[in-house]
Amino acid sequence: MEDTSSSDELDDKVFKSINEINYLSDNKMKPLTTNLEILRSANHNFSFSVYKEVAKTETGNIFYSPFGIHLIMFMASTGAASKTFDEMVATLHLNETSYSMEAYRQLLEDLTSANYNLKLATGMFVDTDFDVKDSFVENSKKYLKSSMEKLDFRNDPERQRRYLNNWVLIQTNNKIKDFFSCKDSITKDTALVLVNAVHFKSDWAHTFKHVYDDFFYVTPSNKVTVKMMTLTRDFQYLHDTVLKFKALELPYKHHGFKMTILLPDDKNGLKNLENNFSKFKIHEISEKMTQNYVKVKLPRFKIIQSLELDKTLSNLGCPTMFTPGAANFSNIVEDGKLYVTKISHKAYVDVNEDGTEAAAVTSIHMNAGSGRSKDFIVDHPFIFFISTMCNFILFVGRMTKID
Repeated sequence: MEDTSSSDELDDKVFKSINEINYLSDNKMKPLTTNLEILRSANHNFSFSVYKEVAKTETGNIFYSPFGIHLIMFMASTGAASKTFDEMVATLHLNETSYSMEAYRQLLEDLTSANYNLKLATGMFVDTDFDVKDSFVENSKKYLKSSMEKLDFRNDPERQRRYLNNWVLIQTNNKIKDFFSCKDSITKDTALVLVNAVHFKSDWAHTFKHVYDDFFYVTPSNKVTVKMMTLTRDFQYLHDTVLKFKALELPYKHHGFKMTILLPDDKNGLKNLENNFSKFKIHEISEKMTQNYVKVKLPRFKIIQSLELDKTLSNLGCPTMFTPGAANFSNIVEDGKLYVTKISHKAYVDVNEDGTEAAAVTSIHMNAGSGRSKDFIVDHPFIFFISTMCNFILFVGRMTKID
């Protein structure tokens, strides 16, 4: 993980989630209304399970897109069968009853319909010598809004790598450059690649008016000087005196999305908050909030982080998809001889007085074979979420230090 204060590559206020995969498919349809709620719950539980697993090895800042990872894993699972399918579905916090391509189609539609803040683009890229099942292509187009192209990975992988990098660049408004950076990221053995770009752009609904130097306590005895933004007005607010944290919602312009901040009462209370994850849900916190006149002090911050998710997802319950000979993706091709070789994720967030910009990239590689104001002073480690107003989580972050 590395933090950076440079924004040369990201100069608009924008969210992006670039998710690359070697894709698979089959059609599952279940009752829609119930499954949309179940999908939100799965998104929440998956977000926190990934957080807890990543936090075992990452001691500092954390930032990732659970939505991007969940979507790509769901896409991969639609091509899986047998034990591989069962493991992936369980890791996604779904089950055979709630698993629904129709629900995901409706989710993607709801996230983007008449909403100019969030845009999705998905491309499926298939090796010219690789024959995929018609159901795989049809379902990915119908339910996951994917285009499909044939590329000659076997004979000219380097050219196709450059082509995919350019596709990513275009879909992210020139913000994510050289995503497939390694020469061996696309090889002659690459059979399928799916790239999903999620693009979000929004200012705050209420712009922070004042910025000044103040302290951020990395630990109770170690403080650093940061650019602290301040704003006083009515916000949705909650103080949980049992679990000892405050929660605040900062809406984005047009009120389609929001940032939720969980701030421990104690300057060293982050670990206690993380240990209590099982005792609350984000939508329940949101429902308990009331409007209060709040003085908000929030530091400007930026995070850029790279994560290798092979071990993370394997530990969460789906090791078989990484195992040659054992992985079963027979809903893509008849022999099903595909397996996942690597899953990588990279995410970026920049929060300032005007709004927020963020980017996330996930890649899965597969080979053949009122009254007095309340104070909300964010001057010590905290957790934050960027979500829809209905609490579907797009990004999750932990800020422990600010450079």
